[in-house]
Amino acid sequence: MRILVSGEKNNAAIERRVVFVLNWLGEHFKKADSIVEVAVVGDGVMLKNVLSFPAPVDFPHPDTKEAPLGEIRINPDYIARAGEDFDYMLIHAFLHLLGYDHKTGADAEKMEKLEKELLALIKIG
Repeated sequence: MRILVSGEKNNAAIERRVVFVLNWLGEHFKKADSIVEVAVVGDGVMLKNVLSFPAPVDFPHPDTKEAPLGEIRINPDYIARAGEDFDYMLIHAFLHLLGYDHKTGADAEKMEKLEKELLALIKIG
C-alpha cells in the first residue's frame, strides 16, 4: 500500500505510526495495491479527531497504478486531549474507506467489534 502523509502537524514519529498502522491494515485487508492519503492537521483545520473521505469508484488517478481508497484527516492534538487512541482512530477511518459505517445500531456494533479486534492485533504486532 502506498501511503502519502502530509499536513501541518506531521512529524517523523506520527508519520512512522501512520505508515505502520495503515500498512498493517492494508496487508490484513489485501489492499496492498491501494493508495491512501493522510493529512495530519491541527485545530486550525479540523476540530474533530478524524475524518475519512472514500474515493469515488470512478475517481481518476492517472499518475498512479494503485487504486485510490481515499483520504484520512487526523488531528493528533484533539485525540490526545480527548484521551483517545491514535491507532484506534486510524483504524476507524480506514474502515470507513472500506465501506464500513455506524449509521445503524447493528452497523455500529459490527464496526466497533472489528475496530477492537484490529486494535488488539496491531498492539501485539
